[in-house]
Amino acid sequence: MSLSNQLSLEEFLKIVPSVFEEANAAKKSVNLSVKRLVERNVVEGNDEFNATELPLADVSRKSKFTSIPSEARKKQYDVLVRIKKGNGDTLVKHSTVVKAENLDKFWQDYSAAIKSGMTGLVKKKKNKKAKKSLRK
Repeated sequence: MSLSNQLSLEEFLKIVPSVFEEANAAKKSVNLSVKRLVERNVVEGNDEFNATELPLADVSRKSKFTSIPSEARKKQYDVLVRIKKGNGDTLVKHSTVVKAENLDKFWQDYSAAIKSGMTGLVKKKKNKKAKKSLRK
């Protein structure tokens, strides 16, 4: 059974280290994802999703050669941040939405939480003597 919930920023940042601890203990994978959040307007449609008729609103790789109007540069989008642990029946998902004005503080706190959870990824120091004996 999949557990999925959207949390506030503070709750999300408190959950991240515990997700890594549980994943490390159970030897499960953790997936992190970050993407721009565009609210989909079903009735009127969104300019961001209509790249063929409105190429200036397209933000994909194809638009890198298109000049962007100045009013489009001023628009700020929220960011959707997700963390997922496990797979199948043991899948646990958490997400949060970060406002553009809160991004700097969030990135600092989020990166600290992630780094603290990735203790198993510390690079091991290799012994030079052991390395020489392997070559012989």
